[in-house]
Amino acid sequence: MKLFLLALSLLNLNAYASPFELFGPSAIAISQGHQAGATQSADRQMYAGALIANTKTTSFSFNLIEIIPQLTDINNVVIKNPVNQNGNTTTSGNIDPNTPATTMFAGHLATPLFGEQGPVFGLSVIAPIDRTIEADTGDPYKPEYTMYRNRYLRPTIVFNLAQQFGSWGVALGAHTGFQSNGESYFYTRADNEPYPTVGKATFNAKPSLGLTSSVSKKWNSGETYLSFTQEMKSKFTNKAIGATSIGGGNAFPFEFNISSLLYYDPQTWRLGHIQKVNESFKVMAMLEYQEWANYKTSKLVLDQVGGTLASSRDYESLRPRNILIPHIGFESTLSELWVVRAGYFYRPTPLKTSNLKNNGNSIDQDKHVGSVGFGRYFTVFGKKFETTLAYQLHHLKSQKINKTDGLEDGAAGQKIGSPGYRIGGNIHVLSLGINWAI
Repeated sequence: MKLFLLALSLLNLNAYASPFELFGPSAIAISQGHQAGATQSADRQMYAGALIANTKTTSFSFNLIEIIPQLTDINNVVIKNPVNQNGNTTTSGNIDPNTPATTMFAGHLATPLFGEQGPVFGLSVIAPIDRTIEADTGDPYKPEYTMYRNRYLRPTIVFNLAQQFGSWGVALGAHTGFQSNGESYFYTRADNEPYPTVGKATFNAKPSLGLTSSVSKKWNSGETYLSFTQEMKSKFTNKAIGATSIGGGNAFPFEFNISSLLYYDPQTWRLGHIQKVNESFKVMAMLEYQEWANYKTSKLVLDQVGGTLASSRDYESLRPRNILIPHIGFESTLSELWVVRAGYFYRPTPLKTSNLKNNGNSIDQDKHVGSVGFGRYFTVFGKKFETTLAYQLHHLKSQKINKTDGLEDGAAGQKIGSPGYRIGGNIHVLSLGINWAI
């Protein structure tokens, strides 16, 4: 049986919303409250493709984004009970909720296709710098910050086609996800048997697309935009078939359908405005509405199709909710060479923290996010470009969780996470960016 469970653990892919949705697509956007700004940089298409419709020359934006979690430790809690291990014993221990610091790359391009009056093509790519993708379905019972555990360690690609019509801009585009499926076969044996465990696995992955659309309107001293991004579910499905023998006796057959919602990007509406107060000071604001009703955690689900081994069971009642996220930011030009930016946004959690006292430990929390950044202008070969350094602090609200009595199935005992723990902490984000136009 242990050999069989070990074989299934090899299937655990870990991949969860995008780095853009959590942090921002560039040093400029990060520094001004995670929103599109006044600077005509190519990354603005991530918020609304229509914002690049008036681009007259090819522009680039290259950025490095370092993400450093510093979440509150979880100590002296139940980590094993009869629900997730054999026997009736209970084991306590510590849980480190932090994942290693991660560096992301974000590149953006906006270029007119057929002269200054033609449509503008925009392309954005955000990905981990040291790997293509990382996937982890996580522990189905232990406390984990489900929104931050590797959920951004994957490539995100967005492309737009934008056109200017007088003072109006319109754009259509897409963002990418993927779907993966396959089949695995195992025949497992104990280590005291004369023959080895055997198995095989097949996998495939194919891209999927979600729609993006937007419209913008330029005023005498400002610009307004409205955008829509379709929901994206990146799913993993697999079938596991085989049998496991114990001590050379009768084999126990099994057949499971295995699934996980690895990544989820919510359906999102954005309404924003950028206002030029004077030649050196600009203010921007955005309201973002995210629909999370179809969200599920990335827990690995095993549904019994045949055989004698039971299905997995999720005792957690998640009940996600839609959220409204306000953003505010400003940009001030200090001189011909220097510009400073700052911003703030508040993101309520789509998960109800009050539910953590019951079954389940999928953690997320309301957060206040503040940011600041400095830009320095340079001229090389007659072309002006900007280097930007930004810092963003995510402060997750501190809250004490006290678990209710009883096991997850209602029997007498202690739930995983008992007697309770404190959630909250900080996430630090550093970004360095270069923006220029040909």
